[in-house]
Amino acid sequence: MFLGNAVRRGDERLADALRERTREFATAALEGIAPAHRTVAAEILAMRFVERFAASVGAADWTRLLSWVDASCERYAGVVPVPAIVGAAAGVVAANLDRTPGVGLSAAEVDVVRAEVERLATRPRLVRDAARHEAIDEIDVALDDLMTRLDQVDALTAEHSRAVSAWCARLAKRLALARHDAVHVARSGLVHDIGKIKTPLAILNAPRSLDIDEMAIMRGHAAAGAVIVSEVALVAHLTPIVRSHHERFDGYGYPDGTAGGAIPTAARIVAVADAFNAMIGRRPYRPPFSPSVALERLEAARGTQFDPIVVDAMIDVVTNRG
Repeated sequence: MFLGNAVRRGDERLADALRERTREFATAALEGIAPAHRTVAAEILAMRFVERFAASVGAADWTRLLSWVDASCERYAGVVPVPAIVGAAAGVVAANLDRTPGVGLSAAEVDVVRAEVERLATRPRLVRDAARHEAIDEIDVALDDLMTRLDQVDALTAEHSRAVSAWCARLAKRLALARHDAVHVARSGLVHDIGKIKTPLAILNAPRSLDIDEMAIMRGHAAAGAVIVSEVALVAHLTPIVRSHHERFDGYGYPDGTAGGAIPTAARIVAVADAFNAMIGRRPYRPPFSPSVALERLEAARGTQFDPIVVDAMIDVVTNRG
């Protein structure tokens, strides 16, 4: 069995050189697969392959690459052609590696890695039964990628975002939204805070209340997130919700001061889910509130900060009244 920590020594110089050519290698890899499969999701996966190859080289640990290949093939079986994508990406990277003496990788070692990648990629996978499981589509590939980026910057924010998505799904059900609208809301909740990858960690994790200048920087995450999402074609339709999730029902929110029904419905739902989970969750500057206290605060802001219908739905969800 192949042992994943087979790199003789870490080579950050080579790792950095690989990272700088991530998009170039991904584009070349896509040329090696069928035209019908050259999608945005395929490009994302090819880029992630190169990045994890580089991380393995830099850390002297091939498990960083191989565990990602295995997990991706399992998760996206039947959704995107991961075996073809990672196989093509492995070929491009191998063909472009500098194999001069002292670089830290030999041709034989790269061949072993390619063989293990191909073994993992071609291993039979169970394709989900669409009748019994919610289908994973290419949008989820893009969302996973964004959440990986957020996790790498701040795991606590990523944890909060996943919880907000779950609350959004429950609210959507309570509000009797159509299935496609419920999925839209849950996805919006998942990436609502993606702009925080641009927020300085000293502000994001400050163990105290922020001053006026710091708060202005923190508030910039809504607009920054909208830009990030808008640049990913598969999820660009979530841009208005990401931008508007801190708008207030009374018009005193940010970044645009939009009010009432002019705020996208999904953003009004995300706002309540976000606030509730923020109150009951861990924060660097205070202990969690109890759910009852959080509901009291939501109710106090009903019709001012939050859409009253959504607040009522959250109360019903948390208290099991509906």
